[in-house]
Amino acid sequence: MVEVRTASNNGTVEIEITDTGSGIPHENLHRIFDPFFTTKISGRGTGLGLSVSYGIIKEHAGKVDVRSTPDKGTSFRLEFPAARKAVHV
Repeated sequence: MVEVRTASNNGTVEIEITDTGSGIPHENLHRIFDPFFTTKISGRGTGLGLSVSYGIIKEHAGKVDVRSTPDKGTSFRLEFPAARKAVHV
């Protein structure tokens, strides 16, 4: 199961994505945003997804906090400054 929560707080926008999956082992947690880091077998992934996501978050002055418990799930909490004026597409 995946749950997404949003909130606005003191000029920031917060997004929390939580799952009830297998979690991330403690020894891998500090490496998940490293380019090309993956625990998948060869040919099953490049290990770029979280690295690219981290770059996008930082480029928008955001912060990310990750908490994980093996066999219970993982939670990614993102925080961004609220936009000061509307953006027109």
